[in-house]
Amino acid sequence: METSKLKDSILTFFVAVLIITSASAQIENTPLGVTSEVLKTLKVSDIVIPEGNKPIECRGLRLRRLDVVPGGKIPVHSHENRPAILSIVSGEGMDVSSYSMEDEDEEKLVTVPYATSYAEFNEIVHYAVNLSSSDTLKLITFDFLDNGSLCNGNKYAEKLELFDKLKTEENPFYINNSTHVEGAEVSTSIFYVPLSDINFPEGSTALNERTLRTRKIKIKSGDSLPEQNYLNRPTYIYVLEGALEIQKNKFVKEIIQSGGASKLINHGNATIRNASTTQKVIYITMELWDPTEEDVL
Repeated sequence: METSKLKDSILTFFVAVLIITSASAQIENTPLGVTSEVLKTLKVSDIVIPEGNKPIECRGLRLRRLDVVPGGKIPVHSHENRPAILSIVSGEGMDVSSYSMEDEDEEKLVTVPYATSYAEFNEIVHYAVNLSSSDTLKLITFDFLDNGSLCNGNKYAEKLELFDKLKTEENPFYINNSTHVEGAEVSTSIFYVPLSDINFPEGSTALNERTLRTRKIKIKSGDSLPEQNYLNRPTYIYVLEGALEIQKNKFVKEIIQSGGASKLINHGNATIRNASTTQKVIYITMELWDPTEEDVL
């Protein structure tokens, strides 16, 4: 009899735990088979554009891919006027060496591996080297680009205070790392949307209070995200591995393979799912995020 009561008690305990766990999962609204990892964030309010350059609100939100040959170098360049988040989408990764204003004889070295992100903004002047001597490095950049167009009737010349100083003074950091090798890097523009063309919902967070954010999302075979609305979350998507299906509306469905991209800008509801029933899909999402919005997938 006591043994039977003990079994009943144990069964009751596990049923209670199961109910609590299920309730918790429903509250969090996290689908099984889906993981989301924030790779990098960059607050728009933390970006300082040198005086005389084009205001951010007159720029565009760009996604581009850069291919670097095995062992190749991206020559020294400046992000004073081009705030960005880069992500490694193919290859081993790269070493990024930045000029140090605190100690001119010491470079700041950061290693950026595959499927991670790195923020480039303000007084960052640097160069980068493909870590692999056998594999092409592919990276994407998500940036506020000045494409040279007029802003309120004015054309802005680019001013790069630190970069121009290093160049004029023939600083060794510039001299030793500025050589451009033809064909060592190839840049391909994927998307460019002027910020003035993005229609944020009325009453939503202002541009200066938003955040550039990259996330890595994995979806198991056969699984999907719940339907989401992207009007307040302008988004670019780049697929690292597998195939992704995006149901943009009742009539439009995209299948994006590895190395492909899609955009959800000025877009309402969409459903994202793994296009495969046998393999996982991994992709990077790049968002002009409203921090007051619930952190949905």
